[in-house]
Amino acid sequence: MVNLLFVVGSTGGHLYPALSILPYCKKLGFNCTILGPKSIKNKLKIEEDKLFLLDDLYLKEFNFPIKLINSIRQTLEIIRDKDVVVSFGSIFSVPPSLVGKFRKKGLIITDQNVLPGRATRILSYFADITIIPFQESISFIPKRTKKIIMLPPIREELINIEKGEENTLLLFGGSLGSRTINNIGIELIKNAGLLDKKIKKIVLITGKNLFDEVVYKIKEQFNKDIQGADKISLDLKNVEFTILKYSTNMACLYKDSLIVISRAGGSTLSELLYLKKRAIVIPYPYALDNHQLINAKVVKKYSNFIDYIEEPIDFGKVLEKIEKLIQMEPEYLNEVSFFNFEVFFEKIMELTGKKDFL
Repeated sequence: MVNLLFVVGSTGGHLYPALSILPYCKKLGFNCTILGPKSIKNKLKIEEDKLFLLDDLYLKEFNFPIKLINSIRQTLEIIRDKDVVVSFGSIFSVPPSLVGKFRKKGLIITDQNVLPGRATRILSYFADITIIPFQESISFIPKRTKKIIMLPPIREELINIEKGEENTLLLFGGSLGSRTINNIGIELIKNAGLLDKKIKKIVLITGKNLFDEVVYKIKEQFNKDIQGADKISLDLKNVEFTILKYSTNMACLYKDSLIVISRAGGSTLSELLYLKKRAIVIPYPYALDNHQLINAKVVKKYSNFIDYIEEPIDFGKVLEKIEKLIQMEPEYLNEVSFFNFEVFFEKIMELTGKKDFL
């Protein structure tokens, strides 16, 4: 039996790649445990003995040193019987990963962004293997660590999905939602008549914290009496408009989408590339080190079907890019290295010395 510890963070980009790998761990007989911050508790459905939750770590908190010491102390016990630690980024992942190296465990770190996060850049000095998404990421990682280039893993439900109606304009802003993208959705309500006739539906996922705000704006601007706790539907001229607080069925939404408008996080871009979905990505301008803008610029080198717009948003340009993308046939411009589960588990076997396990 090979025992793995997946160290995850609180946001989608530091959590969902790990969840994408879990089903394959179980199929191959690996014993996988997740270690993460307490803030992810409601996002997971995992057996209690496979999940350890510690205090979230924030550098600016006055009690950060105490939480850090507690994290190290608890991790020393959790990691005792583990063979390999796999880190998925965020400051939370740094102490457990370093504890793993101290206890002579194998360490694999993975990052979904072209410019790896600061936690990844720190840990890469100690890692046995660093997984990065593109060739352009190599210069940010020390020469001593072994590097593998492949995009973040795709959620199991997205692999090999069939094409759907492809008549939907899908908008979402990531796990926390995006006010900028929500405002684009509201503008589309006003200007639905300007959209290409191929677009029959518009779906806007607002994020849990922004749903009520979007509903209020629509009521105010359009004098519409609309009600709904998690979902609202509007009938516009030749277009059906749906507003969702969140969605647990992204595969279905992706399948029917003709155009996607989203942020430029690494995991989202990996999905768009894999599915060859025409997309306009809007980099979050306050992202650390402006890494989403770097993502968007690099991904444009690899595909003709993903474009980007920087804030502040010119809605006229959004309409222009939608029309332009609809007219083109999606193609890769350079070779894209998608996540290879076989390579991933082979490297784990090399680190453990249990090469005959697979």
